[in-house]
Amino acid sequence: MSLAASFYSALSGLDTNSTAMQVIGDNIANLNTSGFKSSSVQFEDVLGQSLSTVSGTQRMGVGAKIESVDGNFTQGTLNTTNVGTDVAANGKGFFVLKDQVSEEKYYTRAGHFYVDNTGYYVNNQGMRVQGYLYDEAGTNLVETLADIRVDQSSMVAPKVTSAAEMVLNLDSSDSNTTFQLSNPGGTSTYSTAQSIYDTLGQSHSITTYFSKTASQNWQWDATIDGSDVSGGTAGTPVLFGSGTLAFDPTSGALISSMPVTFYTDPSGTPITFADGIAASPVTVDFTGTTQYGAASTIQTLNQDGYAAGLLTGVNVNSDGTIVGSYTNGQVKNIALLVLADFPNLNGLVRAGSALYKSSTSSGEPLNNKPGVGGMGTISSGMLEESNTDLAAEFVKMIITQRAYQANSKIITTVDSMMADLLNSK
Repeated sequence: MSLAASFYSALSGLDTNSTAMQVIGDNIANLNTSGFKSSSVQFEDVLGQSLSTVSGTQRMGVGAKIESVDGNFTQGTLNTTNVGTDVAANGKGFFVLKDQVSEEKYYTRAGHFYVDNTGYYVNNQGMRVQGYLYDEAGTNLVETLADIRVDQSSMVAPKVTSAAEMVLNLDSSDSNTTFQLSNPGGTSTYSTAQSIYDTLGQSHSITTYFSKTASQNWQWDATIDGSDVSGGTAGTPVLFGSGTLAFDPTSGALISSMPVTFYTDPSGTPITFADGIAASPVTVDFTGTTQYGAASTIQTLNQDGYAAGLLTGVNVNSDGTIVGSYTNGQVKNIALLVLADFPNLNGLVRAGSALYKSSTSSGEPLNNKPGVGGMGTISSGMLEESNTDLAAEFVKMIITQRAYQANSKIITTVDSMMADLLNSK
């Protein structure tokens, strides 16, 4: 190997260590970049020539070169943002994005997404997040990869009240009384009000009065104000149904309740509301009601109807389900996020902005639901931080700097040796 060749060996060392320093600088620069994955440089030697000697053939190296720049795909720390549309994958998997111009798919761990002005779930570059969509009812999942879209003007249809639940305690010390529709408050010992909904989602207020008729027996009477009944008079209550409750004299527990359906008049004819809608029967469950020597009080009051509702917000569950919240208190499934994994993560091609593209080296993406097939779960309102280890990068920086200085020293030393050679006589 000639003396001049040493220049090129040292020069290759300068080049490779310059690249290593560039990678270290890139890692440190992206210390606060969400979803960023750090890289490390792998060197390899360069075989220059073979020298034949008495003992055989020896091979001489002529420096170093970059073998590969490998990505470090370990998970970074999850940081809370409290933004409902921010998501982080806790475990394996990349979020899938689609560029609407090129139709190309990208993959990322950076889950800073939002709903754009057209309703699509996108990242900062406008790429659309991919997932599986639910049908209009939010019950059946169509497992075909598609753009996730949230219809900001969507409504949940109203639901007519068909079942109600009342759990209360009725004071056993109350006096017996006879209920009179003309004076319901004065001829009963306790009352409670609740709203029900007709088939169009219109709310109607129903008041149920409870009157003690015997030691262990009570009567209940449901009424509605006449202003809310077709042909009724405002301020005059209209009977919506009556029934009885019987209690065990020893335990105070409910023995029976009859009937269990109300919101029809005593003749069984459905009442017609003032808006022209016929009232629907409601099955009432009094299970759990008691008669103790304590003040009458309502403990549970539920019904299953609701009015029409408009979308107010979007959240993501741990299983990746994107759900919409509506003004009527209902939630509806909209879509399911999809995560992708690859046979060879180091075969992924960096595309900038914490995005990656698949390649023949990475293999085809393996799409799956969060929490299924080894995929991670979804943490809503969180983002994954960069996995750059600052302390490790500083150590690498010192080693790389020393290696660069050593190669620079080789060049100055060889230059001095050549000068000595030229000056020899």
